Amino acid sequence: MSVDACEIIAENEGDLAKERLTIITPCSRPHNLQRLAESIRPGRLLFDVVWLVVFDFGECEKSKVGNYQRNCALDAIESGWVYFLDDDTVMHLDFFRELAKVKKEAAAFEQDLGNGIRPVSPERMRVQKIDMGQVAIRREVIGDTRFELGIYEADGMFIETVYKRDPARWEFLHKPLTYYNALRR
Repeated sequence: MSVDACEIIAENEGDLAKERLTIITPCSRPHNLQRLAESIRPGRLLFDVVWLVVFDFGECEKSKVGNYQRNCALDAIESGWVYFLDDDTVMHLDFFRELAKVKKEAAAFEQDLGNGIRPVSPERMRVQKIDMGQVAIRREVIGDTRFELGIYEADGMFIETVYKRDPARWEFLHKPLTYYNALRR
């Protein structure tokens, strides 16, 4: 299926009895997809996982680090949890179990940096303090918020905008649930 200058490849088990979790991966490193798939697979026990891999064909020159691709994928999602998984970040085995326990409509969690932990708190929900891979948000909470195309820090701006709209909708998990840039190490 093609959306504008993006190609979205969806992989879905189709279990309607489970809650939907859509994972969006803007992809410029297709050689990492097998490892990402391995980190996603355990989630199918708890969620109806849809994995949208959105390839960049270089047709949107103003886009930085997959922002155009993220917007294309967001436009294809109507409901459920949304998680943005970069093509060099790996999900922790506890990610799905912890997300299934979340009572609120958005979750922020710590991230393993390899040489330390990126913490999470209400004060860190802003540009240059949080990474896109540290949040899972229900589609309804995202609303019409989109990523700015020409800005490297657009992920932080996106999170900050969604968070500030209604901080009471967020739950904070003080444990690392992803391995940042793990496939670059």
